[in-house]
Amino acid sequence: MTRRESREAALKYIFEQEFDAARTPEEIIETACEERGDEAPSGFARELFFAASENRGDYDEKIAAAAENWRFDRISKVALAVLRLACAELYGFPEIPVEITVNEALELARKYADEKSVPFVNGVLGKLAAGIEKPRAKQKPRPEERPQ
Repeated sequence: MTRRESREAALKYIFEQEFDAARTPEEIIETACEERGDEAPSGFARELFFAASENRGDYDEKIAAAAENWRFDRISKVALAVLRLACAELYGFPEIPVEITVNEALELARKYADEKSVPFVNGVLGKLAAGIEKPRAKQKPRPEERPQ
């Protein structure tokens, strides 16, 4: 399972938890694997989901503060799941560059949310990411710089 696939799996678990908060994260994963036949999640997917679940209240406060002029209860469930996932990665995985977290979150928003959610998610993530000290993503070599 790639990192992108792991993020997607974690997003699905976070989204599902929104509708059944009484179940534990482990129960949500078990249901996904046993009843729906989902692939067993990678360690990274599990870590993301558990971090988002354990810190949900704190992340929701941060999201609400960053979503200026937007009532928290009006944020779509998909956009909220993407934002919670991104928070888990921003705050819980210091080795992952901010640019990668934001880019991956936007790709998930493009795939699962409506098109109006993408700029909203981008704006909220921009505010959340401001001031976070993490390593920068490595630049890919330009075509003229690549060895031949």
